[in-house]
Amino acid sequence: MERAAGEVRLYAVRCEGGARLVRCCAPGGDVFVPDALGGLPVVEVGPYAFSARAPELPAGAFCTPAQGGCDAHDAAAIRSVTLPQSVRSIGDYAFYGCTGLVRLSVGGALESVGSDAFMNCWALRRLYVRGEGGLRACVQQVLREYAGELTVDLETPRAQLLFPAFSEEYEELAAPHIFHYNIDGAGYACRQCFEGRQLRFGLYDAAQRRLLAAHEFEAAARAALGRLRWPAGLTPTAREAYRQTLAAHGEEALRWLLRERDAQGLAFLLGLGLLPRAALAAGCAAARKAGDTEALGLLLESEHRHFGAPAGASADFSL
Repeated sequence: MERAAGEVRLYAVRCEGGARLVRCCAPGGDVFVPDALGGLPVVEVGPYAFSARAPELPAGAFCTPAQGGCDAHDAAAIRSVTLPQSVRSIGDYAFYGCTGLVRLSVGGALESVGSDAFMNCWALRRLYVRGEGGLRACVQQVLREYAGELTVDLETPRAQLLFPAFSEEYEELAAPHIFHYNIDGAGYACRQCFEGRQLRFGLYDAAQRRLLAAHEFEAAARAALGRLRWPAGLTPTAREAYRQTLAAHGEEALRWLLRERDAQGLAFLLGLGLLPRAALAAGCAAARKAGDTEALGLLLESEHRHFGAPAGASADFSL
């Protein structure tokens, strides 16, 4: 059933198999593209559709809602975009200039992402893949066009994978027209986990050693936390390696969870029983400073459960 677009105005044209979204006009915030436009399933997102640059509307374009909505568009103010599960392709520069875009939600049917689709999407940090098919081309296609840090949440199978940022550059050497290709950042190694356009958990898990070798300790700890929490395709060997990572660098994961105020993630980490008492004490101090009573309670309870209360001491929940 087609959902009302509210203040968002959407322009589309007919294409093979359904409709192509050619322009989204939104004042910002969270944008939900309905499953159908003009009674046709949305199967494509056209070039520049969400971008700061308005594409020329092709002949035969229709808009929804026919009345209401507005043509004012602020690409930089868009915080999240949810595309229908039926979308198979995203065109070139589709999100160009969406500098405030933090979350993108797609379906597993997505097979291709155009050139520079996420140019200047500096804030993008989360990709949600709904339904089945997330292990196939969808994730690889997005990562091919986005070099920033990205956490990928798969619905089926349930998994969370962290892909750190990396950068590429060509350095011109002394001789003319000779260039040296440089890659900076361990995130490139994590992206080499696809085989035949299929995501392989074993290849992703093998990249953990490279993160540690590059001293990307927070990224390694966060990746370990996600894999242990949702262990799809996790072998016993990889599980033990991730536990060792958290035993050595769990403080980095703890600090990140406190910054994010992720109480569920914090409870999971503490339940592993891998953090030393000094890390729990530092976490308590940080939670008090931030006024985070929920985190403080979890930390104090974990400290008492694993180490017991110090002689003559009592739990202090005050901030």
